[in-house]
Amino acid sequence: MTEKIDLLGVSVALDMQLAILFAIVFAAGIIRGFLGFGSALLTVPALSMLYGPAQAVVIGVLIEIPTSLGLIRVAIRESDRRTVWSMLLTFVVFVPVGALLLKTVDPEFMKVVISFFVLLMVGIIALQDRMVLFLTRSGTLFAGAVSGVAQGMTGMAGPIFVTALLARGESAVLTRANIIALAGGLIAISVISFWAVGLITAEAIIYTSLGTPSILLGVWSGSVLFRRLSHRNLRGIILIFLAVTALLNLFR
Repeated sequence: MTEKIDLLGVSVALDMQLAILFAIVFAAGIIRGFLGFGSALLTVPALSMLYGPAQAVVIGVLIEIPTSLGLIRVAIRESDRRTVWSMLLTFVVFVPVGALLLKTVDPEFMKVVISFFVLLMVGIIALQDRMVLFLTRSGTLFAGAVSGVAQGMTGMAGPIFVTALLARGESAVLTRANIIALAGGLIAISVISFWAVGLITAEAIIYTSLGTPSILLGVWSGSVLFRRLSHRNLRGIILIFLAVTALLNLFR
């Protein structure tokens, strides 16, 4: 018989599913600490199999709050504030739109959307060199708008705005700082949007709290890896990670 504990009125089973949650968020933390983004591409598809798509998206966003707090201070200092603020303004408008879609779309259909969205992100990154539209101001605003809707609906906006930032051809350190700053802003806007439409539940908060130590350990591990491997091809690492994630999710 599986042992259970009661946390603030939520019954939590101490079973393999909880252990899988810890493993998933630890691996996602490594990705977040190393790349500055991408953890949701692992947490959302994986957790949707355990808790359903809407709960997975909410947990995937909430669990990044402590990681963002740990990374954001340095990122703000090293980032290009003009670039960051222009995209954040579009996030404010479009993330709530995606949150409303997440709340109203059928859960089974949402699982399909999440699965194929990961694969679509691989294509976006693969075509990054050809996406010169992201080099213009209007292109940046378009990327921000699409990212906002994607974040609210799937919690996986990273590859879209990351592609726009990679297209600038800036250094790995500056690109990573901009990514982290924008990811932090996305999380804040997402939490407010999810709360406004009633998606944040007691269960999501409890599972997020339980998984927080694991993701923090993963972020620390990923940051150590970045300091040692930052001279490597950042775009290549991102592309390989997204391709593997997409294929595993598509054929699960």
